[in-house]
Amino acid sequence: MRRKEFLRSIAFLTTAGFLAPNLKFKTERSFDEFKSELSQIEPSDARFWRLVRGQFPIPKDYIYLNTGGLGSSPYVVSQRVKEEMDNLDRFPTPNHDIEKWWKIKEKFANFLNCDKEEIAFVGCATEGINIIVNGLPLKNGDEVILTTHEHVAGNLPLLNRAKRDGIVLKTFEPDTANWRGNLEMIEKLMTKKTRLIFVSHVTCTTGQRLPEKEICKFAKDKGIWVFLDGAQAPGMMPVNLREYNCDFYTTSGHKWLIGPKRTGILYVKKELLDVVRPLTVGGYSDAGYSIEKNELKFQPSAQRFEYGTQNPALFFGLETALDFINAIGIERIWEHNRALAESFYQELLKIPEVEVLSPADESFRTAMITFKMKNLSYDKIVAHLAERRIRVRPVTEGNLMAVRVSFHLYNNEMDVAKILAEVKNLAKS
Repeated sequence: MRRKEFLRSIAFLTTAGFLAPNLKFKTERSFDEFKSELSQIEPSDARFWRLVRGQFPIPKDYIYLNTGGLGSSPYVVSQRVKEEMDNLDRFPTPNHDIEKWWKIKEKFANFLNCDKEEIAFVGCATEGINIIVNGLPLKNGDEVILTTHEHVAGNLPLLNRAKRDGIVLKTFEPDTANWRGNLEMIEKLMTKKTRLIFVSHVTCTTGQRLPEKEICKFAKDKGIWVFLDGAQAPGMMPVNLREYNCDFYTTSGHKWLIGPKRTGILYVKKELLDVVRPLTVGGYSDAGYSIEKNELKFQPSAQRFEYGTQNPALFFGLETALDFINAIGIERIWEHNRALAESFYQELLKIPEVEVLSPADESFRTAMITFKMKNLSYDKIVAHLAERRIRVRPVTEGNLMAVRVSFHLYNNEMDVAKILAEVKNLAKS
């Protein structure tokens, strides 16, 4: 390629946003400098969220509205992972630093309000779900209640267990008009054989927050376990596991927690550690064993669900992601996310051709809003927005055939205005 053509192509890529112009933040501002500057700006000031946005490599002309699928990590997270990977290659060691490992767990225990001994690090929420669904002592005929709006990460492990061991899956469609309707439907499905309620804390379909505390209390009174799939909650909003009183909870680090891909967290209530049988084990799962004596003693904590050589760099990156979130404040992030989502929701209601599928009750709406259009199919809406560099997610779960829009800390009012303008244009077509 000639030099002029090369320079021309580089100019095009930069202008188009394929080479992120925000890269200056990577070298010009350290994490400490970012926190210092952030502390001097009021969250109500637009500069506050512009500063936050500047820490991410998302191109300026690209509107990313699919954090519910995959979050972007700030530069400091990528840097931390790279530094730790480089250190591991300079001084290879097959063992991860247990003391640092527990330090990260302690941070997440404070963030989720639980004990660090109840936390296991896993590869993603899917792995956490599989550990519990396959490890619980369920037998042929035992019943599990779930919604028709669960993610494939929940549906497949449950179907797999049903095919293998004969457990019975009973479903209900979430009530988005009246939260009490969800409790009533669960009660109707309950029998003496019901052992587990498996529901999303926030559904991947409509962004509906199910009444977690009420479901857990209802189940506890009847001696039924509750597993909350938390893939769509931590990082988007405050989470309080002690307050919910659920038995199991799992989340991914790569969505709202803005952490490295292939990181996740599993919570198992300490009283149930011995109830869930670890099916995949290895080094670090045990507190001692003897082949000669046929003895195996598991770790007294959720560490029993961890095994083998780890990639500690990823979880150091997850730690940095949590530090980033804490520097801003999860309550502040939740307020920001909700404000954007509510603005979008209210404006959608004014467009006659739009049907909003997210809950009518504001208390159970989150930072994800789902809609469909009467005059256009969901796939055409997604394609139209993609052509204009707006990334959303099609929703086929629950046969909704709709479009989901996620708002997070790197989004702003202009993002809301731009997607609304495009939806209005489609409504006129």
